[in-house]
Amino acid sequence: MAETLFNTLNLLPLPFWVGMLLFPQTRFTQNLVTSYWPFIVLGGISGLMLVAAVATGAGSFSLSSFDALRAELAREWGFLLGWTYYLTLNLFTAVWIFRDAKYWEVGSRLFLLLTLLTGPLGLGIYLLVRQRWQRNESSEQPN
Repeated sequence: MAETLFNTLNLLPLPFWVGMLLFPQTRFTQNLVTSYWPFIVLGGISGLMLVAAVATGAGSFSLSSFDALRAELAREWGFLLGWTYYLTLNLFTAVWIFRDAKYWEVGSRLFLLLTLLTGPLGLGIYLLVRQRWQRNESSEQPN
């Protein structure tokens, strides 16, 4: 069951990634990236995973230390909870980059790919490049 749930979780954000990377100008993608439903759904799934992780922990569920967290993440429900958390935040970051890059009228594909593959590193690189765009724009405005 955990394997099926894991595979299903991986499919949920897939339309967003495909849309943002391959079809960024379509109405479908524009509607996806302005929708809150994926985060509500993933948040609900995360809540259910938390309940399952606590319920199957037989009262020993604890995140009070490194070893306790490692032990919880090593169990099926704890891993699925962590994976859902990762997918949700990674998707949120990608949608934010996609929408922000559209505002700045720059391509987002490279940054989205970096975020998909490296998570926070992709976001960090995007923010560094974005800072340069902001500086360039403010220096181009008349005094």
